[in-house]
Amino acid sequence: MERVLRIACALIGVALIVGSFIGSEGFTDGATQEAMLPPCTVDEGLPFVQDDEVTCYWGMSAEILELDKEVDLAKVLVDISWVKSGVWIGIAEASEASKCTERDGYYECEKGAVDLVAGGENSNGQFTWNASSGDYRFVAGGDDVQSLQQFDVTWNFEATLPQSTSWGLVVVGGLLCTLALMGKAGLSTVFALFNRP
Repeated sequence: MERVLRIACALIGVALIVGSFIGSEGFTDGATQEAMLPPCTVDEGLPFVQDDEVTCYWGMSAEILELDKEVDLAKVLVDISWVKSGVWIGIAEASEASKCTERDGYYECEKGAVDLVAGGENSNGQFTWNASSGDYRFVAGGDDVQSLQQFDVTWNFEATLPQSTSWGLVVVGGLLCTLALMGKAGLSTVFALFNRP
């Protein structure tokens, strides 16, 4: 039993130390996806006067981006950009969908009805989101035009462990490896600490 515990401590310790160094280097990924603006509604006015009333909306994704609590242990930066003018992208909490109308594959939102946590009308073709745990949806908006607009959105993320977390993992991993090397004496010390009255 002692040998199994020593091997387990050693493996966990090494995994924590390796993970801390990999995490401090960071993980990156990215892709390009298509975004879409909902079609505007047109209330026709008097003929030949051209006083049609055009109402445009924001579009919210039906899919939810779920970020687990583990995200809060790292620094996660998401860069989002697009080339098309007159449009924008934003991030909203998933619960904001309750303010919108569900359509076929997306939510249609009144302009200004949704609170954004990042991006939006003033993002000017790109923004960086410092992500934290929670459930989110993407929101698209733009100029008041009658035609349905589709455009490409590029996203890239980088996740790195802060130094405090990295060093914490190194310390814990080092302690576990030391206990494994100490053998019975080290394990007895640990059991004694946990079995204190």
